[in-house]
Amino acid sequence: MRNLLMGFMLFGFSLLNTQQKKSEYSPIEETICPGEIFSFRGSSVKFKKVISDSRCPKQVSCIWAGEVKLLLEFFEDGTSLGEHVVSGINIPFNDFFGKDNVLSSLKVYPYPEINDTIEPSEYSLQLKISENRPD
Repeated sequence: MRNLLMGFMLFGFSLLNTQQKKSEYSPIEETICPGEIFSFRGSSVKFKKVISDSRCPKQVSCIWAGEVKLLLEFFEDGTSLGEHVVSGINIPFNDFFGKDNVLSSLKVYPYPEINDTIEPSEYSLQLKISENRPD
């Protein structure tokens, strides 16, 4: 009986040790349209408009993939910090959301298609920001 009890205890401890560690990030994801605001821990970003969209359309082979440029306005505690033009290589989110937060995804929809014009009001911006949680 004692050996059986020890076996269950060892089995229980082994299960505790094999549990996966909780993720250190707690993502917040939201999709906003022009004129809407995404808020995160006292900071906000307003999607003002798409300035240009030169992304290569679906089903087309392009030499250059192109890029989309957005006009965003950043806020802290409701006060505007200014407007910024951002593209895939120029995203100053850490300046506004802090170094403890990670911009893990930024996507602009819809993606261009051949012979299809996207109206400014049809665009949406999907943001995913994660808070870095210490252990």
